[in-house]
Amino acid sequence: MEASAEISIERIKPGLSARKSLAGLWSTLPFVIFLVVYLIVPRYANESQLTTFIYIGIYALLAVGLNLLMGYAGQVSLGHAAFFGLGAYASAILVVKPIPGEVIPGMSVGVGVMAGTAVLISLTRAAGWRLAAALGLLLLLSGFGRVLPASPIVPAAVFGAVMAAYGRAGRIGWWKAGLAGVTAAGVTSLSQWFLDGTLARGGTSPWTGMIVGVFVTSLVAYLIGSQVLRLKGHYLAMATLAFGIVVEIVFRQWTAVTGGSSDGIFNIPTIQFFDSIPGLARRAYQAAAGGQVTMRGQYYYLVWGFVFLAVVLAVNIVRSRVGRAFRAVHGSETAAASLGVDTERYKVQVFVLSAALASIAGSLHAHNAGIGYINPNEFNFMVSVQLLVMVVLGGMASVWGSMLGAAAIQILKNWMLELDKAHHQFLGLTLTGLDPIVFGAVLILVMIVLPQGLARAIGDTCSYGWRVMTRSRREG
Repeated sequence: MEASAEISIERIKPGLSARKSLAGLWSTLPFVIFLVVYLIVPRYANESQLTTFIYIGIYALLAVGLNLLMGYAGQVSLGHAAFFGLGAYASAILVVKPIPGEVIPGMSVGVGVMAGTAVLISLTRAAGWRLAAALGLLLLLSGFGRVLPASPIVPAAVFGAVMAAYGRAGRIGWWKAGLAGVTAAGVTSLSQWFLDGTLARGGTSPWTGMIVGVFVTSLVAYLIGSQVLRLKGHYLAMATLAFGIVVEIVFRQWTAVTGGSSDGIFNIPTIQFFDSIPGLARRAYQAAAGGQVTMRGQYYYLVWGFVFLAVVLAVNIVRSRVGRAFRAVHGSETAAASLGVDTERYKVQVFVLSAALASIAGSLHAHNAGIGYINPNEFNFMVSVQLLVMVVLGGMASVWGSMLGAAAIQILKNWMLELDKAHHQFLGLTLTGLDPIVFGAVLILVMIVLPQGLARAIGDTCSYGWRVMTRSRREG
């Protein structure tokens, strides 16, 4: 019996290894197709088509991040356009419109207090009155810190000592609270130094602006997510909606920094992609494009290079232990917690990752080749609705579906723009400014007809066609 069992196992092993190899090949094939299409598109596309592809890539970045949050972790966000705008404005302001000198001290204090609060939440998971008291104390220390010596050592020592005393009194750990105070003082000094230097130079590079945008956006996302993700259902949706509205109002009203609604920020330079890569890679791109690559073609390669990296990251996360934890949280937080999954930590992590991808997309949007202009209308609630429709249309819990949804919505937006220019009427109704109606109708239609999204529908159609073809061959 044992010998026959061993023989059977030995016969099964080659079949299993062959199946694993085939599965690995099928999982790699979409990335190969992606890279081939990515390289040759500028060879056949004109400038207008490249512009459409650039916008599809920017929205694909947003949709991939939002799909990780909503499709896999099951957390609703109706204010995702706020993170998109934070990345765009952070990058544009630092490159083109350096922050005025009178605003720098207050902004530095704000970034420092946020960093200190984030460290405190991360180490102690403080909430309620303990968190509110710590935040108030950091603000008081920041106001008092202006009279301290300019050297960062003294403010760090004072902040650390006072916060350590608070941590001991509030029973949240004296060294943890002290480290939060030191972080607040250090980040405040570092922000002051960086912004002063940026103002003196008249701006910084787009790459630096993008990195700072990711840092600031991730910091804001961590602070917001650590609190609002304690909510569930429509309470969470309303909280994220309120956050998005508040950020949009800040973009409109903080005219000294953002330019407000009337002016916005213009003359934003594009990112010189080919100037920052090795010569061998540049020649490879030129060979794939069939000669010299235009500025818009270069920007297409940059945007879709980020999309490729985001897709690789998202697919690997989904297939990992972290991805399984996301799906467990989506299925039932109570059940996941009972199995030892730290649901709060995983929800905040995916929220921050989604916000970071949105920030990168915002920076790419701000530096778009040939555009160079942003205003608050590009980051309002309607944009959040469009992102939601992209995720649902492409397919919830589908990384590749996010790109399908982004492409479909961008094509729909282009069609609606042409419709607005034509000034058509139907039964006396002027067909302009109907974006909310159209996107709402698309969302309702998809939920009824294609509840699994385009990716699942295309996959099921191909699978059905393959089965029919195979059956007909057998019968023939």
